[in-house]
Amino acid sequence: MEKSSKRLLLVDDSPDILYSIKIGLERRGFIADAFTSSRQALYMFEPGKYDFALLDIDMPELNGFELCRELLKLDPRLKICFFTAFEYYRDQFRWDFPEIKSDCFLRKPMSISQVAFEINKYLDAEFQNEFEKESPSIQERTRR
Repeated sequence: MEKSSKRLLLVDDSPDILYSIKIGLERRGFIADAFTSSRQALYMFEPGKYDFALLDIDMPELNGFELCRELLKLDPRLKICFFTAFEYYRDQFRWDFPEIKSDCFLRKPMSISQVAFEINKYLDAEFQNEFEKESPSIQERTRR
């Protein structure tokens, strides 16, 4: 199994789910900070520290969408994915937060292996997109 060393921010108000995910992802090579409070996560957040945030949506204080908005104000490059048991949130998210372009929604329940796979897939796709934007001359040379 390949070690990741990608740094994750995990926020879910259910301690059992949160710590199961944290331990499982750390066993797969991720470095994870976990918070059961969205306000505490926001207070402790450091721009540039995380590669990826996995946020529950239905939380007291700040819901996952509101937390997403606040985190992106602090670090616009942060990649964010929502982890929820409800499919209808995707449409609600697009309606309520059109300025946020995340389209990553993972549906509970999901195995830790699948969560790790989806995180890596999302980060790899984002890396490829950034590479394509920043390196057109390299791409042109490799096509020749």
